[in-house]
Amino acid sequence: MSRDDRVFSADVQRVDLTEFTPDGRILDIGGGGEGIIGQLLGDRVVAIDTGRDELAKAPEGPLKIVMDAREMGFLNTSFDAVTSFFTLMYIERRHHQRVFDEVYRVLKDGGVFTIWDARIPRYPGGAKDIFVVPLEVRLADKLVSTAYGVLWRDAEQDMKYYVEMGKRAGFDILTTEEMGEAFRIQLGKPVRACSA
Repeated sequence: MSRDDRVFSADVQRVDLTEFTPDGRILDIGGGGEGIIGQLLGDRVVAIDTGRDELAKAPEGPLKIVMDAREMGFLNTSFDAVTSFFTLMYIERRHHQRVFDEVYRVLKDGGVFTIWDARIPRYPGGAKDIFVVPLEVRLADKLVSTAYGVLWRDAEQDMKYYVEMGKRAGFDILTTEEMGEAFRIQLGKPVRACSA
């Protein structure tokens, strides 16, 4: 059986990032490969990825660091914003909460964690066991065509799953948006009251 015989492809999802303009220093989890957030925001981005090869393939601009999002080497409250652009689907479900807790730790009070990802239905069984999400991503100066794919078994996820995880980590839910099979979530880290 060829790889093509194993692939189930969702419809092309369209994501517009032309108005995504966070302030300050941005941590991009899984910023290797296409490095979409790095392409968009350049040297304001610190891109981490567990794959050295993935980071090497990413376009120039961001600072690239080989690092595991489950245990980041950054000090507390180091970043103004954190992004995850179709990355969480590549992280085993059993590690998701740990990643959310780490993001909460390294994000400044009042900072925002923005997640883009795809709804992946329950694996129905059968030969097609790779789930692929083709994307057209609109940046300020170009359109990027790419695709993200994972082994389908145990990859089921939706927006509600990540919203609940964000709440458990301590985030406020700022916005949620479904864009076909893709979705965007913005989670805010509350500003703690200063004690006198």
